[in-house]
Amino acid sequence: MSEFGTKLEDILRRKPEEWEHAPAGEREEPAEEGLLFAEEPEAEAPDVSQARSVLTELRPAGVGELLVTDVWLAPEPREETEAGEGEPPDRQREWETRQELRELGLLRERPLLSHDARFEAYWGQAKETKEAAVNAIIDPYTELAAAFADTDVERMADHRRAATEYGKAGDELLQLGRAYVAIGRQKGARSVLEAAAKAEPLHPEVWYNLGVVRLFGRASAGARKAFEAALHQTPGDFRLQLALAVACYHVKDYTAAAEHFRRLAGGSGFRATARSMLACCHRMQGSWDEARIELGFLKEAEPGDWEAMAQQCADCVERGEQKRTGRLRVRRRASRMWKALAAVAAGGVWLAYAAAQDLFEKQGQWATVPLFVLALLLARMLRGMSGKELPGEFGNAEQGLPCWQSTSWMRPRKSEF
Repeated sequence: MSEFGTKLEDILRRKPEEWEHAPAGEREEPAEEGLLFAEEPEAEAPDVSQARSVLTELRPAGVGELLVTDVWLAPEPREETEAGEGEPPDRQREWETRQELRELGLLRERPLLSHDARFEAYWGQAKETKEAAVNAIIDPYTELAAAFADTDVERMADHRRAATEYGKAGDELLQLGRAYVAIGRQKGARSVLEAAAKAEPLHPEVWYNLGVVRLFGRASAGARKAFEAALHQTPGDFRLQLALAVACYHVKDYTAAAEHFRRLAGGSGFRATARSMLACCHRMQGSWDEARIELGFLKEAEPGDWEAMAQQCADCVERGEQKRTGRLRVRRRASRMWKALAAVAAGGVWLAYAAAQDLFEKQGQWATVPLFVLALLLARMLRGMSGKELPGEFGNAEQGLPCWQSTSWMRPRKSEF
């Protein structure tokens, strides 16, 4: 028996819980899994046909992360003032106000519906929600998750046995790996799919699914290589082109991502999503005019509230340009400077008070906490003074409008654990 055949038999003899300890090739900050599944309580599903967007992210869950799909409605319409009253609203100042309220937790924004991967039914729910939200903006990650809805987890043992038969390793390991994704065994799925890629190196579906699993595990560079291998075998595939573009976007290779998004950009559905991400690639490279051209086309896209999305992104482009060259940079630097001075002054006052009350000797561990918090605030203010863009300075103007730069895919949230 060949060396590969021996390794394959060793892999297939492992129990499901042993997959997590199998060698999985390149790993880049993989997400933890192994979450317990439970029966999701049945409830009357709300109507998602009027949803503004369907967005999927990785969220902290204990010591790991899990996929969460949210359905967002548009916010309540604002009361319009009578014509001629007051000055036109300053959109940038309105955005700054909203961002401050978000940071303070005072902005009430709750999704209409939320599904998460703690339940096996999640993958089917993602697909059903995507199909029902006919007028929604749908991100690429929801499409990736919905593709696992047809996975048959009941035949895992059959796939494991059949994988030892001659010529069947690639297809059977592919189905087994997809089943492991569906039950939350992401590390096991990666090991199985990597074995399938070795058994069938010219199987594009194996490479595509391996790329998706790596993407879900935040191994974006490895996902890019897998998608490139799949696209090399089936050039022109829309699904592969979009997945590869997203992987390039994750590793911040905006030039390569823009090239792939440009081939997909259009005026409806996922082509409109690709155009919005193409505009974001131009914005991140400082190509302001190219970004505005793409956003001009995006306004006409349908179905979906793409006009509002294009306006949000146009505001973000304007902020980015002003921060690098215009008055916004000067104004924000001055604001950060005053806040930094206030933090230093507060720290000095606390030091004087703590010394007068002998707090450092009596309650040293608690007396240093305010100083630690003030040091963090000061560091953040200094970052703002440096001129670099902070994570909260991108789009995301209104409830339900996605911002590709502010998602947890690009800005992972800290673990709740």
